[in-house]
Amino acid sequence: MAAVILHVDDSPAIRAWVASVLNDDRLRIISASDGVEALNILATTSVDLLLSDLEMPRVDGLELAQAARNLPQHKYLPILMLSTRRAEELPEKRRAPVTGWISKPVDPVLLRRWVQRLLPG
Repeated sequence: MAAVILHVDDSPAIRAWVASVLNDDRLRIISASDGVEALNILATTSVDLLLSDLEMPRVDGLELAQAARNLPQHKYLPILMLSTRRAEELPEKRRAPVTGWISKPVDPVLLRRWVQRLLPG
């Protein structure tokens, strides 16, 4: 069975690029354009990894991560943040729900390694 990745980014180009980088029969990518759409998906869908942009309208990536952690079915969901900002630029308490952080521009090899490391099995 394919692992399910929820990828959240307000840029259609980035969503398409990530889907192409992670194009693999063992992965199923669900895309959302912002944190509100992602929360609606998380409320009804079981996912294995949340991959999110940091800076998005309505609900940013860190707010999304915290909200995902508050859903019982996603309490231990691995969350990988993609951002033009470095993790160290944000208070540790604010980034606590995040499992990993990749700075943009994203190296496709590094992204695939992180995904392999965070997915079950």
